[in-house]
Amino acid sequence: MIGIGSPTFCLTPFMTTLEEISRSFKLWEILSEGEDRLELVGEGIRYARDSYGMSFQVHAPLSDVNIGSVHEPMRRAALNEVEQTIVVCHQLEIPLVTVHPGFVQGIAFLDKRKAVEKTKESVKALSEFSRKHSVEIVVENLPANMNATCSTVSELMEVLEGTDVRMCFDMGHANTAVQVDEFLELVGRFGNVHLHNNEGQWDQHSKIDDGSADIHKVVSVLRRSYRGNIIIEATDLNTGEESKSTLERLLR
Repeated sequence: MIGIGSPTFCLTPFMTTLEEISRSFKLWEILSEGEDRLELVGEGIRYARDSYGMSFQVHAPLSDVNIGSVHEPMRRAALNEVEQTIVVCHQLEIPLVTVHPGFVQGIAFLDKRKAVEKTKESVKALSEFSRKHSVEIVVENLPANMNATCSTVSELMEVLEGTDVRMCFDMGHANTAVQVDEFLELVGRFGNVHLHNNEGQWDQHSKIDDGSADIHKVVSVLRRSYRGNIIIEATDLNTGEESKSTLERLLR
């Protein structure tokens, strides 16, 4: 199923956004922040299922949430935030949560490996926690920048090692790291897909055919080997609708 997600949706009351999204999409990946924090919108989600036939999956909170923090109290706080998201998803029967890996901050710049190791430790804990709550977590590859971990296949696979956690393949993020082809080789490990595009320099979140990532190749691989949901990550609903039309044409 083709769905949509955007951080900008968090700025608008849930029911207002729902009314607009439901005209074009039946799947919404909710970022659990702002107006859309799960603890606040449970009744709206139930109403959306009953009245609009909507389906949902969730992106765990991003703001100040760093599961790779080398400062243990902050890592534990981040884990707790993601765990609480998983608990609410279980209560709302939402089957999947996308999680960002760790970020490099503070003294972690002196040894980035520590942030990767902490991320791996957190992913293992979240894998066990999510299994107990019958909710799947997927870990997303991040865009290439000085603060990110898991921008490359090798680093993401390292933090997933020893678990059965699948990845959320983000095409735009992979494009900034020149890793699109490398990630596509692991399509069998995809549990979620985010589509948006850019010119390879920074994470622009442009329409899926507006950038240097080869959307035709990506869709060809997905059509052949992937059976999960595809989330269009857009800057707003209008561009998301345009990307959806493009994707539907390419999937035919």
